[in-house]
Amino acid sequence: MKEPILLTIYKNALSITSYALPQLAGTISAKRFMTPTRHKRPHWEKNIISHGKERVLACEIKAWHWGEGPKILLMHGWDGRGSQLGHFVTPLVNAGFQVIAIDGPAHGDSPGRRTNLVDFAHKMLASQKELGNFHAVIAHSFGGAATLLATKEGLQAEKLVLIASPYDLQAIFDRFTAFMRLSPRAKQHFQSYIEREAQLTVEEIQTIISHISVPVLLIHDKKDHEIPYSDALKLKEILQEVDFLSTEGLGHRYILKSDQVINRILDFLITTH
Repeated sequence: MKEPILLTIYKNALSITSYALPQLAGTISAKRFMTPTRHKRPHWEKNIISHGKERVLACEIKAWHWGEGPKILLMHGWDGRGSQLGHFVTPLVNAGFQVIAIDGPAHGDSPGRRTNLVDFAHKMLASQKELGNFHAVIAHSFGGAATLLATKEGLQAEKLVLIASPYDLQAIFDRFTAFMRLSPRAKQHFQSYIEREAQLTVEEIQTIISHISVPVLLIHDKKDHEIPYSDALKLKEILQEVDFLSTEGLGHRYILKSDQVINRILDFLITTH
């Protein structure tokens, strides 16, 4: 697909600026990186949340819940919404779980303009303080990394399901700065700005998420073009108690609608470890 002309002009201007004024270009790029795009909910998502009980949590996060029983938290990824994981709701409720979906900070119906991984994790912790402990968290993409960080910082969940979750955070930064064609010095300012906002370095976050002791089900598609399959293999290698489902042809988002994936998750959640 051809790149929109306005985006090309913007990138060219920022690239030129990155050589003359690297700190300015790095800061502009970092703020853009931390600004998610809000997308309208499609009809099927609106239908799902219309059947849930809606509330705004004390931390200002928007939440919906369905059913009764042990709590399952659905955590979306970057640019997403809790209802994107809506295909899990009915099967989980029918299996005897209470399902809770939240819109992360600066996403969906929750307030905010910019956010980051640490902010996501802290909002998850604040949500649990109000909602109570979770039997499990089912997280997609960026939400998976936030879930690992939140778990290490005190999130109480007996099991984690990580779908298309990233591991190599540095590679995500590198892909973005390469896409924006930033100069080497601007790249340094870009990363420093984000790390100051998060109050953690990439290396520190990487170390934290590598030491999770709860049972984890990893699910990743070999044809995922957004989060490389190699990230799942690395997580599989470093996490202590891991089940792994590899799919092919579902990509980064259709994987959230797959019956194969839903059934594997149900088996994992119901099985006693």
